[in-house]
Amino acid sequence: MKRVLAISFITHFISSGLGIAVPLALLNRGVSLVEIGAVLSIMPAIFLVVRVIFASIADQVGWSPLFLINTMSMTTSTMIYSIAKSPLEFAIGKVFEGISMSAYWAVSRTATYELSPGREASEATRVIAMVSIGGAIGGAVTGLVMNMINVDAAFPVLMVVSTIQVYPVVLLWKSGLKSGRLNMMKALKALDLRGRSIRFWYISMIMAINSLSRYPLFNMILPVYMAKTLGYDYMGIGFMTTIYSFTSSLTIYLTLKKPLNIVRAVTQSIIYLLACVGITLSANLLPILIIIMAFADGLGAKFYESIIVKATRNRHETISVDIGILHIPMRLFESTALIIFGLIVEILGYNAVFIISGLAYISFSILSYIETRRM
Repeated sequence: MKRVLAISFITHFISSGLGIAVPLALLNRGVSLVEIGAVLSIMPAIFLVVRVIFASIADQVGWSPLFLINTMSMTTSTMIYSIAKSPLEFAIGKVFEGISMSAYWAVSRTATYELSPGREASEATRVIAMVSIGGAIGGAVTGLVMNMINVDAAFPVLMVVSTIQVYPVVLLWKSGLKSGRLNMMKALKALDLRGRSIRFWYISMIMAINSLSRYPLFNMILPVYMAKTLGYDYMGIGFMTTIYSFTSSLTIYLTLKKPLNIVRAVTQSIIYLLACVGITLSANLLPILIIIMAFADGLGAKFYESIIVKATRNRHETISVDIGILHIPMRLFESTALIIFGLIVEILGYNAVFIISGLAYISFSILSYIETRRM
């Protein structure tokens, strides 16, 4: 599990850095918020198809080759960003970043489940905590580099970091290999969405609502809002990302063995909504409100992982594919929400998207709690 945790850390160190650097690099080039949203929407759009195909491939040949694809594609994306000048070139970088993250998420839970039988939900939640820690440090380092040099300097630094991931991938190679041969026709059949229960798709929609509450906010809206409206420098934006990720991961670790009860669900709902409303009322309190939001996010992580475990229970032969298909509505929401949220900001202002995010998190919290009670 330590090597999976290492891969998770490095992947999200880079992903978090790119999450800050790409929209700000585009903003520096005079690209509008709607156009930035269109470029960023490419990555979740890639997820829609590629992740499920990768998951089917993993079910045939094992999960370790997908970690290698994750590493190679991430390095390629950072190389492209390093020389990109136009939105089109950044869009090409997003394609490779999407391939990389599709490969990672196609198998990270599969690898975790196989390496920790009987402790799936807890270990998967631990991986999410490591994802947050990697994101925290990646955001801080990226902000520091951008502040000391410039925005574009972050990309070659992240490219160098991506090469380090080869080491844990090589060490895991034999553990994640299967003896089967790759059948691409069988892999493409993974795109057949039939044969899943209504409960399966219901859980999938709960996951999509959770993503709607957080993904557009932290991958586009907040970095641009902090830079354009509040006047934060790059270090300040990176620091906010670090605060959020560290608080979230610490909350996950401290509450890992706590029960998933109604008190927890209501608490995370109320404080997340209050933080979102607070941003609309007093942006000066943003650092405190970011911590509050991160605490709520950390409380919700185990609800999220628990409903995934439930949806894929007793489906060991197709677990990677099932997890991938579970995420299809979520990625569709993410891809469209980035563009729609950009339009909402231009028409109604930032406050509207903060309120929408808060209400979406309440919906996720209550629905996921109800679902865990049915387990």
